[in-house]
Amino acid sequence: MSRKIVALTGATGFVGRAVIRELLAQDYLIKALVRPGSAGKTIQHDNINWIEGTLENPKSETSLCTGVDMVIHMAGLVTARTKAEYYKVNADAVGTLVQAAARAKVKRFVYLSSLAAKQAELSDYAGSKRAGEGKMARSLGNMKGVVVRAPAVFGAEDKATAPFYALIKKGFLPAPGGRNWRGRTIGLVHVDDLAKFLTYACLDSTCDGRTVSVATRASLTWPEFADECAQALGAKVRVFPLPLSVLYPVAAINSVTKRVFGKGHLTLGKLNEFLYDDWSVAAENETQTLLQLALKQTILGD
Repeated sequence: MSRKIVALTGATGFVGRAVIRELLAQDYLIKALVRPGSAGKTIQHDNINWIEGTLENPKSETSLCTGVDMVIHMAGLVTARTKAEYYKVNADAVGTLVQAAARAKVKRFVYLSSLAAKQAELSDYAGSKRAGEGKMARSLGNMKGVVVRAPAVFGAEDKATAPFYALIKKGFLPAPGGRNWRGRTIGLVHVDDLAKFLTYACLDSTCDGRTVSVATRASLTWPEFADECAQALGAKVRVFPLPLSVLYPVAAINSVTKRVFGKGHLTLGKLNEFLYDDWSVAAENETQTLLQLALKQTILGD
């Protein structure tokens, strides 16, 4: 029986690296798209074929999808200058890649979306992820499709969230304040749990035709999150709610600097996402991983 080949986008990112480790452990063959000139800087393994190219480039997408059994599409923008940039990468590129996969007679297409897509009106990012889901659905043809709406992803190798967990290590958990801040809920998924889900359930027909989520902890309030971190560290962790009177002006300024200079993460759109009341997922989507152990590894960098 021939070994299955999985094509990846976003393979050099935080989640992508974990997915590669899982696929190699399961003895899959991998084709992965990487920016031109970057192939030599990536993980080198006999079972990985790096394809240099870009999304929305027909030749790159055709080369990536030709001869593969399944595609896991993880590439995307979490932050961008404009709405157009978000939609170009998070929506339009999904559509062209799905079309290329369909032409290549790929059997299954897995799209790593975001839980933010359930509230598309909150931000350009959320809207672009929902639009990407729609473009995938319209272009699948005879392929099986899976949409994975991931909650907040965490893990020791994530540079984006490292400053946040560094503060927790010092005993402070910053949280968006405002009315009912204590009652807001979030879902969390450790990167290894997400990688296992993407490479097991999403590739074995369990999730075909569905929009699914996975979580290490399906629902946590900010005070509960602080308590879990405290128990993980064996030290006190105090929630520090940031007042909206501070957050809104900062977000307004960042929205301008982001558009003009490409600097600043907490835009008004991102603040809308942070202030949404319920980013939990269904309890049945929770893994068996111990949250405190995963948090300890993340905070201490173990």
